[in-house]
Amino acid sequence: MNTLKHANMVAQTWPGARLKSARRLTGGVSAEVYALEVADDLGNVTRLVLREHAPVHTSISAELEYKLLKALHGFGLPVPEPLLFDASCTLLANPFVMMRFIEGHSAIPSGDAFDYIDKMASQLFKIHQVPVQGLPGLPERVDPRPAVFDYLPEASEWIGLRASLRALSDTRFEGAPCLLHGDYWAQNLLWHGGQITGVLDWEDAAIGDPLADVAAASVELRYLFGRPGQARFIAAYSAFRPVEAHRLALWQVYVAASAHHFMSGWQLPPSDEANRRREGLASIREAEQVLRA
Repeated sequence: MNTLKHANMVAQTWPGARLKSARRLTGGVSAEVYALEVADDLGNVTRLVLREHAPVHTSISAELEYKLLKALHGFGLPVPEPLLFDASCTLLANPFVMMRFIEGHSAIPSGDAFDYIDKMASQLFKIHQVPVQGLPGLPERVDPRPAVFDYLPEASEWIGLRASLRALSDTRFEGAPCLLHGDYWAQNLLWHGGQITGVLDWEDAAIGDPLADVAAASVELRYLFGRPGQARFIAAYSAFRPVEAHRLALWQVYVAASAHHFMSGWQLPPSDEANRRREGLASIREAEQVLRA
């Protein structure tokens, strides 16, 4: 890891400050994420997080990420407070966002996993309650059907599902659009003292159908806890907002099929990938039954 570039960036961004330490954090492929410790001229140390966008970054820009986090922090959501962004590529090789460090860990808290799932559902509902009028311009996510055909497996088992999906009409979401996180799962949450202290990685944020998030989170929880975990999350979210089973099934097919399509590039341990493929395909089969009904 080249800490010199981070030291130079800190010196140019905060005159009188110096970099004490930098360490790489685990994350996705769309950004390199670092935890920094920065000391001012009085010796006071501040912990920061740097998200440097990858050169092939295809989601929201660093500027849009900064503006979104600024708005969400103002609404009181547990998101990192953004401090600055730079898109000039002069301080670092790529655009980046600097934000305050949040204490917590992404491991599931000890105790009842269903309590964890219930709190996840409650937090997602709070995200969906954010007034979209106060947000910067985000992409729209309202209809899973057009793209799902690119992701469904080609095996003969799925011929009937393809035909059923093609026969559907009016699958576009027509309700009140919500803020969507876009990638709401365990690794994008921080926990401390059994509570959610941070919701991270808003690079796939959008405006649209809240069931897109519900489907994504429920499929991810199925990977961890099987069908009971998936069902528990859906039931917990349903306590806050009615869940229309047919639309949820549409999004579950889309989420599970797209994950199945791209999973080979995630560099997962073989046992983890096998489990995700097995549970994902089972989720598609169950969703297909709902659609046929």
